[in-house]
Amino acid sequence: MALPVIYQLMTMVILMVIGVILQKKKILSLDNSKGLSIVLTRVAVPCNMVVLLQREYSREIFNGFLVTCGATYLICCIGAAMFFIVGKMLKMKLRELGLFSGGGVYSNVIFMGQPLIMAMYGAEGLIFCVAVMFTCNVFLFTVCSILFGMGGEHRKPALQMLKEAFLNLICLSAVVGVFCFVNSISLPGPIYDVLQYSANTTVSLSMIYIGSLLAAANLREIFRDKVVYIFSFFTLIVLPILAKAICGLFMEGIALSVLVVLMGTPAAAALPSFAELYGNDEKRASQYTFVSTIISVVTLPLVAEFLCQ
Repeated sequence: MALPVIYQLMTMVILMVIGVILQKKKILSLDNSKGLSIVLTRVAVPCNMVVLLQREYSREIFNGFLVTCGATYLICCIGAAMFFIVGKMLKMKLRELGLFSGGGVYSNVIFMGQPLIMAMYGAEGLIFCVAVMFTCNVFLFTVCSILFGMGGEHRKPALQMLKEAFLNLICLSAVVGVFCFVNSISLPGPIYDVLQYSANTTVSLSMIYIGSLLAAANLREIFRDKVVYIFSFFTLIVLPILAKAICGLFMEGIALSVLVVLMGTPAAAALPSFAELYGNDEKRASQYTFVSTIISVVTLPLVAEFLCQ
């Protein structure tokens, strides 16, 4: 199981290197990189979620989809509590503690999840990938919004958080996809092709975007900081182990394996911009993303080999 993951990670690393080169050569600026992130979250990923659900309806798969959604939210809540406790033990200030706790469970399931799951399980695993992506997105705009706003002045009212959690393109596209799946609705050829062409850009654009973020990082400063290693350890190793141990009590098969792998992905590429939105430390968030992404090249094959049998 590890070999497909290693192959896919090698491909993704090459794309990240392209992003690094483009940023170093000033071809791709940080502002352009943020533009890539917007295209990904508002076009490519939503299109991808609809396309992935264009398949024949199966009650068994639909039930598995719903269970995966519930299990994902459960693990995210447990993970956030775990990071909060660890952060308290490290005597973090309130603002840093919120970023540490929210960032630890805000994994890169949107940008890295699909290619990994496709390599491991093919189209059969992608529908459960959509379930995890949908639920993580809801968790981001609810619990993570509260955590990122801790100690800052950018807290949002509860109604606004709920609105952002469900009335966004990623969630809406998932709802449209599920509706089409449950009712066995096949999109017209031209519309499907447009969505498919847009979805196909997800992997390349996301990895180039991550590479541009890595290029802007101060490597010497980052690798001297023990906190980023603690963050990476709990994100990349402890969290998927928890997912396997807890969700294995009521889940099995591909759905469980997909959840475990996706819980072992690094901190999200969009974490820095989301932290900035809530007045938190964008630089610190970039460090979490950088180190966990690098280390995940080693840990993800191990997770796939030993936790997804």
